[in-house]
Amino acid sequence: MNPAGARKAALALATMHPADRRWILSRLPADWRNTLQPLINEAQSYTNLDAELLQAVLADEPTYLAREVPPPDVLIVMLDRLSPAWAARVLAAAAPDHADIYLAACDKSRADSVRHELGRLPTPFPTALADSLARYLDTATQAGRATGVAS
Repeated sequence: MNPAGARKAALALATMHPADRRWILSRLPADWRNTLQPLINEAQSYTNLDAELLQAVLADEPTYLAREVPPPDVLIVMLDRLSPAWAARVLAAAAPDHADIYLAACDKSRADSVRHELGRLPTPFPTALADSLARYLDTATQAGRATGVAS
């Protein structure tokens, strides 16, 4: 069993009902059980497993594509707080389908700057950076909602 496959199997098993997990593990070779059990225990130590994110990981999708994008009005407020270069990066990373909406909401100068920056970004967008920027957007959105700024 390769390490990536073992981690994926452990994630899937960690989310199962204990009886189902025991049933499946009992039917696996002993060396596989010995490999999977510590990984399952590690996965279970995380109390909040996001089902959509787990599905993306198991399907080998980039995790940033599985993240929820805030509503357009909140997204616009969050992106307006960033420089054009960073707004373009966050759009490319976390909300590429919302770029046209955001650009239409900007004044011409800002829209041109963000559009220029979007054109300069690498394709495909670096996965680790995309994940980090998607997390930033999630955190900034939650903070904005908590303070009433992005609601």
